[in-house]
Amino acid sequence: MSQIRAAVIVLLVLLAVGLFTTEASAAKQARRRRGCCQSYTGRKIPFGVIIGYTLQTTTEICRIPAIIFHTGKGKDVCADPSQSWVIEHVNRLGDKAVHIRKSQS
Repeated sequence: MSQIRAAVIVLLVLLAVGLFTTEASAAKQARRRRGCCQSYTGRKIPFGVIIGYTLQTTTEICRIPAIIFHTGKGKDVCADPSQSWVIEHVNRLGDKAVHIRKSQS
């Protein structure tokens, strides 16, 4: 009887952990979609990990302009659009997109 009780307790704990993890992940994704950059990264992001970017303009909610780089691992990194490395990465991504469009036509 105690083995069944222990198995039920373990199952309930695993179920609770799984449910909590799913809820936390969904909440994090929702914040990312609605949120905006409040500060910039302090380090240069390697170009090879970037798969795209989004331009953030200044609004009442988003107080700073930013380039939001999207990485292959699903991370978003806020970068200062006035930094030379950020401009270089955006230009390289633009060149890459033009090359892809030309090769598909």
